[in-house]
Amino acid sequence: MDSSTSLYLVLLIFVIIKESCQGPHEKRLLNHLLSTYNTLERPVANESDPLEVKFGLTLQQIIDVDEKNQLLITNLWLSLEWNDYNLRWNDSEYGGVKDLRITPNKLWKPDVLMYNSADEGFDGTYHTNIVVKHNGNCLYVPPGIFKSTCKIDITWFPFDDQHCEMKFGSWTYDGNQLDLVLSSEDGGDLSDFITNGEWYLIGTYFNCIMFMVASSVVLTVVVLNYHHRTADIHEMPPWIRSVFLQWLPWILRMSRPGRKITRKHILLTNRMKELELKERSSKSLLANVLDIDDDFRHTVSGSQTAIGSSASFGRPTTVEEHHNAIGCNHKDLHLILKELQFITTRMRKADDEAELIGDWKFAAMDVDRFCLIVFTLFTIIATVTVLLSAPHIIVQ
Repeated sequence: MDSSTSLYLVLLIFVIIKESCQGPHEKRLLNHLLSTYNTLERPVANESDPLEVKFGLTLQQIIDVDEKNQLLITNLWLSLEWNDYNLRWNDSEYGGVKDLRITPNKLWKPDVLMYNSADEGFDGTYHTNIVVKHNGNCLYVPPGIFKSTCKIDITWFPFDDQHCEMKFGSWTYDGNQLDLVLSSEDGGDLSDFITNGEWYLIGTYFNCIMFMVASSVVLTVVVLNYHHRTADIHEMPPWIRSVFLQWLPWILRMSRPGRKITRKHILLTNRMKELELKERSSKSLLANVLDIDDDFRHTVSGSQTAIGSSASFGRPTTVEEHHNAIGCNHKDLHLILKELQFITTRMRKADDEAELIGDWKFAAMDVDRFCLIVFTLFTIIATVTVLLSAPHIIVQ
């Protein structure tokens, strides 16, 4: 056996002896500390002095915010530190043992609970071991899922900010017996906080949905308003006629039966519009004059024929009778002419109203087609953007 092997065996035996000695020291220390320990005794040297307990918490995650039930569910690590004068020892007398891990049911611990807890068991902590130092300092860090009540105001949802309070305190001790102080001025540790990725996605989703729903409702109202407009209530402004009856249909490649919608036709229509109106007005006036002249000539010739026929039968017609006949026929023709003008005006007005109603309906179709294209493009772009932002589109 060489020297290196011998040295290795000596070191191994030394480690085994040290560990075997370490075990009895810790066991002896536990027996010494817990043999006369009373878990109901408040660990203070003077009964009139309050026991100072340092309280802190580490927020790991906000699991859920239940707006309906007014609840906040969080993952927290509590931190409780105090000094127990009954748990002090000289580490040199116990093989250098400087700390112990003891279950909480064997030691006194502060009964700190969440006052506004909504948990079924009220206390949602997991009871871990208490780390006890040789100078009597005790550290108790119980993790847990806490369900607390929270008054939630959803007035500005989804852009709302909620302020939820978690109230911790001793359940049975008052301030003269237990002094609960914060271990940090900030009130808590957020260094290990895990943000909720779902909230960002939900916020983006709600923003898009609110924009699309609000826009669709407004534009639907506009389309229905245009579709049901009549000439008795609304007149079509020139800019609406130019945009929704000429340029927008030309851009969207829409057509109307019997009408061409091209760029050349639009420009020609705009230039000839005033001339067509004047020409149509002149033609209508000339037609009325010609109708009156023809009717009058027909009446006069008819009267002369009647006079001639009367004379041929042997009865002379007087000038007075002739004038009376012409006067009566003229009045009748005048009344007939007025009625015809009224009927013609009504028919033209009905045609104009029907044409205007058709124009409003076509304008509503233009807006509807434009909204269809815009919303389709928005949906496609939003979908492609979300897919391209994903790290793995296809799951392997």
